[in-house]
Amino acid sequence: MMQSAISTEHGIRQSKTSPGFLHSNSTSHTWPFSAIAELIDNAYDPDVAARQLFIDMEKISETQCLTFTDNGAGMTPDKLHKMLSFGFCEKVEINGHKPVGNYGNGFKSGSMRLGKDAMVFTKNGKFMIAGLLSQTYLKSIQAETVIVPIVPFDTAEIMLKTVDSDPSLEAITKYSIFKSKQQLMEQFKMIPGRKGTRIVIYNIRRTRDGRPEFDFTDEKDIKIPDDVIDEQAGKFRRQDRRQDYSPECDYSLRAYCSILYLNPKMQIILRGQKVKTFKIAKSLNNTERDVYKPQWLPKGVKITFGFSPQKHHYGIMMYHRNRLIKGYERVGPQLKAGRQGVGVIGVIQCDFLKPTHNKQDFDYTKEYRSTVSALGLKLTDYWLQKKGHISLARSSSPAAANGSEEDEPAPSPDQLWVQCDNADCLKWRKLPEQWKNKKLPDKWYCNMNPDPKFRSCSVPEEAEDDPDEEIAGPSYDKSVRRQLEREKREEKWRKEQKQQQEIEEREKQLRQKDLQLQRLGAQIQQSIQSQAAEKKPSQSDLVRAEIEMNRRKQMETQYNKMVVELKKQGSQLQKQREDLLQAQQVAHHWQQRAEAAVSTATASQRTPRQPQAGPSGVASQKRPASNSPSNSANKVPRMADDSDDDCIIIDDSDLTKTNSTSTVRVKTEICHIGVQTDPADVVRVSASTVREVATLSTVEQRQKLMEQTKQLKTLRRNVSRLIGVLVPELSLEDNDIDMESESVDELLKQVLEANKNQ
Repeated sequence: MMQSAISTEHGIRQSKTSPGFLHSNSTSHTWPFSAIAELIDNAYDPDVAARQLFIDMEKISETQCLTFTDNGAGMTPDKLHKMLSFGFCEKVEINGHKPVGNYGNGFKSGSMRLGKDAMVFTKNGKFMIAGLLSQTYLKSIQAETVIVPIVPFDTAEIMLKTVDSDPSLEAITKYSIFKSKQQLMEQFKMIPGRKGTRIVIYNIRRTRDGRPEFDFTDEKDIKIPDDVIDEQAGKFRRQDRRQDYSPECDYSLRAYCSILYLNPKMQIILRGQKVKTFKIAKSLNNTERDVYKPQWLPKGVKITFGFSPQKHHYGIMMYHRNRLIKGYERVGPQLKAGRQGVGVIGVIQCDFLKPTHNKQDFDYTKEYRSTVSALGLKLTDYWLQKKGHISLARSSSPAAANGSEEDEPAPSPDQLWVQCDNADCLKWRKLPEQWKNKKLPDKWYCNMNPDPKFRSCSVPEEAEDDPDEEIAGPSYDKSVRRQLEREKREEKWRKEQKQQQEIEEREKQLRQKDLQLQRLGAQIQQSIQSQAAEKKPSQSDLVRAEIEMNRRKQMETQYNKMVVELKKQGSQLQKQREDLLQAQQVAHHWQQRAEAAVSTATASQRTPRQPQAGPSGVASQKRPASNSPSNSANKVPRMADDSDDDCIIIDDSDLTKTNSTSTVRVKTEICHIGVQTDPADVVRVSASTVREVATLSTVEQRQKLMEQTKQLKTLRRNVSRLIGVLVPELSLEDNDIDMESESVDELLKQVLEANKNQ
């Protein structure tokens, strides 16, 4: 059951069109007059070829409606169904009349932009058909796809029986503003003649505050209110308009219809009064012709330039298949500030470009951009040829520059063309030049033509241009541009020469100022030097300071050398002294043992035998023995001739364990130089040193020792004097310098520490 309800073709279900698409499809028309132009195009196209089109605002069943009625060929039921559907376009060129419609979408997008509902009445001499395209109806029945009720009638007003005629008539009378068949027939009678079409649009779009977007207060025009334009921030004006000033055709439907077609072939009656259409290319002053021939076009395209009778209406009029796509499009110098290009109109038929779906612009392709650029250059050529010298005069004359374009009178057209008001004729006739200042009647016919050759409607229209004639080039000489360019180059050269002279003069002045600054700087430098000479020390002071500094450097160098030398000598003397002391100690040791042996032998003969003090030594006669056990147990032998100042203590406990050629371990205490060695220190003396010292007598050994001590004291005094010269602040005495330290580094540390403190 569900399967049978689905519309199919070739056994496959068909695609659906959502009712919401009617509204979304209409949003391509951001400017409401472009939606009206779609309905005008349908009447103008060759498949309808209407001679007259009536546009009005009417009240039907107390509802405000927009009506479009033409006397064209009308439609059959099948053709009306395709017009109410999407994408069907069967329009072809007929007798050189090219159709404007191309996408099969104009009526749907245009009518739904103006209102929510549209009723179409058409008759072709055999049938009278009524069709409904309604968003209100589809919403009321909650339709899932677009449904268009269509009811056919014959000329006798009898409904023709079709599959859907009865439900269609019921839907129209229930959901439209026409509630009966009689009301439908009244609308058919509103179509003049046997053929024609009438479109009634109701539920007109309104603004946010509930007002219609159109202003119907003017009984002869339909306008877009100024406050609506301002409120919508350009929503209803042409969005491609880049200038602040909007021409009248942007907000007046009458003005827009007057220039809608390049060669008008249909009479438009707006609110009961004929629209005065005119051939814009024939309504210009000082008209000239140029050619646009890009490489991608097989044939050149004619461009007409001239000055507009309306001062504020200027730019390029770009037509496609006789239909205006972009009007008053400013190019080249017209986009810049200034008066260049003001008042110039260019007219071109751009059949080689592709218009957008709303037919208010061209696709922004490379061809379109190059065309606009070329139009700007050619418009500049025309302006320079016609107004170039005036522009130079204005730029060079302050008085002329202050003048405005309002001071110039409006130019009159070079030619006067008028259209016959006979609906069966509508031919354009050229009137003689003397008729320019005459006022033409509201209705003019061919029989009123002063030229007898074109005084009848049966006479063909006067040929303007031979379509097969190859356009050779521009109709005016562009030498003025070259002359102006040459004058500009010369003017530029003169300015450059003048600037060069000014630069040279400024450079000369700068050089003079530079010399003055140099002199002033020299004076200042001399003054500074003289002041500095008064404050700085004399030359002799500098010399003395330099000598003193060099002397200190030399002394410092000598000091470093002496420190190294003294360190070497001190090491050598210390080694010699140690060897001498060790040898003397060994000699004393053996001498004392010999003396002790002699004393022991003598005592044993004279007195009873006494207990020996021990194997390690002989009691000294100068130092009394102690009665304490410790002293009696640890008595140390002393030399008989030793004094208290030069006491040497020898520990021979290990002598009995070593031979005469081996080294001897001794402990020393040297009193006469004030150096106390640690008893734990061990000194090793070679056997050769022992033999050398043993050959000396006791007196010679003491003399040798005293000589070495004297040399050490002399060396110590020399070091003290040297340090006193280098660092007077130390105030060192002889005894402050210890030459028997482990190394001479102690002395160096003291000197460095003194220098730091200084």
